[in-house]
Amino acid sequence: MHTSPVVVTVAGHGEATFAPERCTVTVIVRIETGDVERSAKAASATVSRLTDLINAQFDSHHGPINWWSLDQVRHSRHRPYNKDGLQLPYVYRAEAALEVKFSQLGAVGGFVDSVSTLEGVNVGNFDWALTSKSRAARIVQVRELAIRDAQSKAETYARSLGRNTVHPVAIADPGMLGVDAGSSYGAVGARAFAAGGSNEAIALKPENITLSADVHARFEAW
Repeated sequence: MHTSPVVVTVAGHGEATFAPERCTVTVIVRIETGDVERSAKAASATVSRLTDLINAQFDSHHGPINWWSLDQVRHSRHRPYNKDGLQLPYVYRAEAALEVKFSQLGAVGGFVDSVSTLEGVNVGNFDWALTSKSRAARIVQVRELAIRDAQSKAETYARSLGRNTVHPVAIADPGMLGVDAGSSYGAVGARAFAAGGSNEAIALKPENITLSADVHARFEAW
């Protein structure tokens, strides 16, 4: 064995993909008419119908809807212009936003089909996610992958120098060993792809969630 070690500092990366377990759907109610009272009444009627549909499926423990929230109806007005640049009469808008969280993903499609037929409703966004408990366990998995990646890199560098053994000296989140973090995700990152929303033929395809982790490690190679 060599009398003195070579210090090897490496970055390790771990990444894994998981199926989503939750979905939060954003629903926007927006009614515009030339009469302030008519806009307000129409928006209130749509919101009332939405809350009926939500409450029919709401159960905080068993789902399929386990949480939801509603913004108050907001009112505004504006005066549009026609193609000739002439200002038209006021248009009155009544608008509200709802967020609906599903613990059973199989119920999302039917809900979207139902609400999309209501006046003034737009399905805005689908936020696919893991449960908090599951996410914490999965993060442990990807961090372990990152550590194994760092170990493998160190062993490769050591062999190229004729060293056969590596011993870990330090391991840390990116940047904490005095070297550049070099990752846009930081120590732990997540990527998910949400389906876009419109009232025409919404294709619900839950996208897998990719979690990634980066570590910096220092080894002595003998």
